[in-house]
Amino acid sequence: MSTFDKVLLATDLTPQSDHLTECLFSLCPDTETEVVLAHVFDDDDDADPDGSEYKKVSSRLEGYKKDLEQAGYEEVSVVTPVGEPFEAISLAGEEQEVDLVMAASHGKGLLKTALLGSTTFDLARATTVPLFISKDDDGRDCAKLLDMVMIPTDFSKKSLCALNYVRGLREYVGKVIFVHVIERYRSKQDYKEKYGNAVMFLQELVDEMKIFGINADYRIERGAASKEIVHVARKEHVKLIVLSKTGAGLVKDLMLGSTAQNVVLNADCAVMLFPAEDNGDD
Repeated sequence: MSTFDKVLLATDLTPQSDHLTECLFSLCPDTETEVVLAHVFDDDDDADPDGSEYKKVSSRLEGYKKDLEQAGYEEVSVVTPVGEPFEAISLAGEEQEVDLVMAASHGKGLLKTALLGSTTFDLARATTVPLFISKDDDGRDCAKLLDMVMIPTDFSKKSLCALNYVRGLREYVGKVIFVHVIERYRSKQDYKEKYGNAVMFLQELVDEMKIFGINADYRIERGAASKEIVHVARKEHVKLIVLSKTGAGLVKDLMLGSTAQNVVLNADCAVMLFPAEDNGDD
């Protein structure tokens, strides 16, 4: 089974981030996965080992660590960097050589206001590894993340970079829905041709998933990519949207107004962003 080998779980000890451990169980069921728990202190005073704040945080982190060890994860460590959260988390991820970063949104206070300075958005722009963003405030869907997975695609290699991950967890995946959005067309005939080509490519993807024993289907929509992706996700009760920073109409570096940022902003479910591999597309 293929999964992420080393994961950095970033927690600010809020109720939202408390649910990240359950998300980890869903996304990385292989208990050989190495886990790094990371909490960022705002300043050196809070990070003083003799201070009350440090002792309180350390106690909470040790509790998380014990929970993970009891769940079977043998390699669990704790890091407590100091500084700007997104910078400290990004640096910790690089230093620890992780291949997944997990973070929690904070509802209207973070994603719904589209603040470019937020930790989650800054992480999405800065990180060079996959980033999982949980939006589950009450933890109800954490154990069901792979029950219904959406993969938006424009059929580029970049937009399909998550396929290996999905294939590797085929025994845990309930269903995959591929979504292609036709945003622009010159005429009815042009739309008809693009629709026909989309059917052909999407059916190939569905057939490939079924070879791996994964139930799959596809949807073709027209309009603004991010709006249609979010609409289909809600309609189909998707638990996890997996997409690339580029591809599927996405704009490099997640600039304001890009499809990726708008999906992260407006989707009700969890989102996993994969950095697009720079291997070129035909």
